[in-house]
Amino acid sequence: MSLESLRKLRAQTVEALMMELAQIARTLAQSEERYHDLESIIQEEVVTYDRQSAQGLTIEAWLERQGRIDSQQAALCRVRREITQAVEAWQQTKARLVEASQERKLLDLVADKRQEAQRADAARQEQRTMDEAASRQHFTRRESHS
Repeated sequence: MSLESLRKLRAQTVEALMMELAQIARTLAQSEERYHDLESIIQEEVVTYDRQSAQGLTIEAWLERQGRIDSQQAALCRVRREITQAVEAWQQTKARLVEASQERKLLDLVADKRQEAQRADAARQEQRTMDEAASRQHFTRRESHS
């Protein structure tokens, strides 16, 4: 695979990883928002439960209220796991992005060095050509003066 192909591939990889990070960040923000919403709902349920308990609850009402709180707690645990997974995915993707960016910079540096070497070779070749032309011209003048 050519250097230019590798550079393009690495640039595409970096771009794809950046888009993946953006998606993970959106997912993480949404999960955190859901988590806070659930916390608020649970807190409201607990306050309502405490108020109703103080007034006296039937066993059916108590079981219903407890079932809702348990369900919301389970949802909160699921969202917490989603957040943990999103954070882990973000960290892994970020590490891959750093690695791909470093590889891209290295490939860019190699390409720059290669272009610099080609320019230097071209300049040396041009100088040799000019030196040869000057030498022939000098030799031709000496022969014509002899």
